[in-house]
Amino acid sequence: MDGKVFVRDGRRIVCFERYLKHPVEKVWEAITRPDQLAQWLTVKSELDLNVDGQLVLRWDNGDEVTGKFTKVEAPYELEYTWLESSSGNSVVRWMLKEEGDGCMLQLMHTFPESVAVIDFLSGWYVHLDVLDTVLHERFTGFPDGRVKEMRKRYASMMS
Repeated sequence: MDGKVFVRDGRRIVCFERYLKHPVEKVWEAITRPDQLAQWLTVKSELDLNVDGQLVLRWDNGDEVTGKFTKVEAPYELEYTWLESSSGNSVVRWMLKEEGDGCMLQLMHTFPESVAVIDFLSGWYVHLDVLDTVLHERFTGFPDGRVKEMRKRYASMMS
C-alpha cells in the first residue's frame, strides 16, 4: 500500500501497488477518461489516447502537466511522459492485472535522480486512495489535509 522508492540507472522510481476490488476495465476507464480523472486526480484533462497522442492535466491551483502517450495497451498498460515546471520531465506507467474479484494496480513514476520525490509519494498515495473511493462511489471530497499528513510521514521515513 505504501509507496516505495527505487534508484535504477540514475533515475528514481516511485512505485505503488494496490489491490482494487473492481474489474480491470472499470479501473482502466478511471485512469483514461477525462470525466473519471476529474473525480480523483485533476480537475480538467485533455487526452488523445493513442501512442504519440498528447495529454494535458490541469489542477485548480494552476498547475499543469503536459506529455504524450508512449504505450497504450487497453485495458492493461498505459505509459506517458509527464512534464511540469517543478519536477521537469518524468514518465508515468500504469499496469493492471486481473486478480481474484478485482485487479492489481501498479503505478511507477520515474524521475531524474535529482528530483525530490516526497511530494509525489504523498500525492500519489492519497490520489490512489481517492481513486478507490471514487470506484466504490463513496467520494465526498478531496482530503487535502491527508496529503500534508502523508508528506510528513514519508519525510520521516526517508530521513
